[in-house]
Amino acid sequence: MTAARPDPSPTTMPDEAARFDGALRARCRERRVPALSAAVGRAGEVVWTGSAGWAPAHSGTAFRIGSITKPMTAVAVLRLADAGRLGLNDPVGRHLADAPAPDATVAQLLTHTAGLPAEPPGPWWERHGAGTWDALVASGVVPLWEPGERHHYSNVGYAVLGRLLEEAHGRSWDAVLRDEVWTPLGMTGTGRTPSGDAAVGYAVHPHDGTVLVEPVAAYGAMGPAGEVWSTPSDLVRFGSWLVGAAGGAGDDVLPLAWRRRMTTPRAVVDDGVPFTAAWGLGVSVHHGPGEGGRAARRTVGHGGSVPGFTATLRADAATGDVVAVCGSSTAGFGDASFLIDLLGAQGPAPAAAASVDPDAAALAGTWYWGPMPYTLSPRADGRVDLSAPDGRGTVFARSSDGGWIGVEGGYWRGERLRLLEAGAAQALDVGTFHFTRTPYDPATAVPGGVDPAGWRAVPAPRAAD
Repeated sequence: MTAARPDPSPTTMPDEAARFDGALRARCRERRVPALSAAVGRAGEVVWTGSAGWAPAHSGTAFRIGSITKPMTAVAVLRLADAGRLGLNDPVGRHLADAPAPDATVAQLLTHTAGLPAEPPGPWWERHGAGTWDALVASGVVPLWEPGERHHYSNVGYAVLGRLLEEAHGRSWDAVLRDEVWTPLGMTGTGRTPSGDAAVGYAVHPHDGTVLVEPVAAYGAMGPAGEVWSTPSDLVRFGSWLVGAAGGAGDDVLPLAWRRRMTTPRAVVDDGVPFTAAWGLGVSVHHGPGEGGRAARRTVGHGGSVPGFTATLRADAATGDVVAVCGSSTAGFGDASFLIDLLGAQGPAPAAAASVDPDAAALAGTWYWGPMPYTLSPRADGRVDLSAPDGRGTVFARSSDGGWIGVEGGYWRGERLRLLEAGAAQALDVGTFHFTRTPYDPATAVPGGVDPAGWRAVPAPRAAD
């Protein structure tokens, strides 16, 4: 087994890089993966890369990433929405007459709630290969549910979205992604086919040390669901951009407001167990319990699996931490938690502090909703977090009119936060609730007024008769 090899110019501390190296080697050995390659990002930068295994691989080696193709397809579709060329609630049949489930909306296709089956009719397309769009339509795809009835992961739905891109742009879906997503984001190692060194995909026998080379099939019309090749570093760049960890970079690809919509949960994954996963517009949202003293972590991203390859991309929107892992085994390596958990509770790199909104900094500190204290904390991504000691609260971001609107979690999601001033006194209006710097500050216009007698001592208890 070769040692994990960090990037020539890592920005991690040596002990941190050693932890990543060791974890990657251990996972490669435990899961018997011929080659593992990984990258870690922080505050918009790739800070570590490594590889392990007996099969040749390095930081520039491309792996087939399977369904991580889907969020890239989703970005290109949302660019059409941002340009006003389609609406998320449009029936897809309005734009693609021969689409299966034509009454399903664009948003339902993006969130896997269109009612379509997981796979197209015919042989196992991921190994056998798939044909043209006309052949897919002629195969007789039959919806399993009415649109919007339930979440059901569908590769067919993303074939529909890919065809939608081709019809809208007059060229292949991968040419659209190359021109509008990969090239602008600097993803030079990403494409429908590998442009440089490429990993070989294997099936590893479950009971001995033998391996079988897996075929690399052409996916035809199913390509937008899972045909792309990429590197972990490129995936980290994509994940960092997706959660806005690189500041305002990439707004020309898709504005941050749209990316926030992508990563907002819309459809719960109901697998008969307590809900821990949901789907946004082209991405999955996971909420993992904290372990070993770490706080619970919500990540967004996607996984990918085709014969010979598995891959995972997870990004923490709150911290800017991003992890991508690619492997050359059909059986896979698990998920990326073995690396992202090593990042612990660290926040963004100190350099990101320069992006704190100065207006938000002026509002920082303690505010009282009646007698209840809340803390308003500016974040390095330009947003603010209004939270109570028990964990209740909401994250607010700048709205298009320059104000603040709740974008994540809590009672005030979608509600407005406004600063009210009365001379030297300050107050916040949060969805009509009145917050003041001291409990019920009488110098502000407290709704319902404040008892003129003010705060008073509790009377001493009377002696028993």
